[in-house]
Amino acid sequence: MMSGLKTFVILIGFLVLTGCKDEGSHQIEVETQEEIDARTISQKDVEAIKYIDYELSADSQKAVNDWQKYKDLNTQIDFLKRADLSFFEKERELMRTFTSEFRSEMPVRLNTKEISARITALDTKLRKLNSLMHLSTSTKQEKLNGIEELLIAFRNLKLQINKKFEFEKNNVLRPE
Repeated sequence: MMSGLKTFVILIGFLVLTGCKDEGSHQIEVETQEEIDARTISQKDVEAIKYIDYELSADSQKAVNDWQKYKDLNTQIDFLKRADLSFFEKERELMRTFTSEFRSEMPVRLNTKEISARITALDTKLRKLNSLMHLSTSTKQEKLNGIEELLIAFRNLKLQINKKFEFEKNNVLRPE
């Protein structure tokens, strides 16, 4: 009887000790709306980014009319301006495939050194934003800076396409 009582007391003591250890791990952390807002990018945040955007001229629009990847990116940039980041959060390999197809499907008429340089810059900014979206240590401000850089890179591509057709229209003589 005494050994059964000792076993019972030891068993109770063991249960009490192990039960106390888990007490802290069962606490539920509740985020406040302020904490959620501090890490979530809203449409207001994106609208607050200051940059000048350009639209394509009529001639430029005709030139990109059959460039499906350009249209896709333009659509995704519009979504980005409304804080829909889903395209830019895709897996890195999907983003890499998209950017390589974007370049390879470029119309021959647009294949100039200047436009190619803008596409390289755009590719870099797309990949940077994609990486920022995947890093758990990225702050909201870093992501917003990445969005701004991407918007500016896309704007610069459109500007360069417009310049190409403006020069052609004006028949600017270039030294050979």
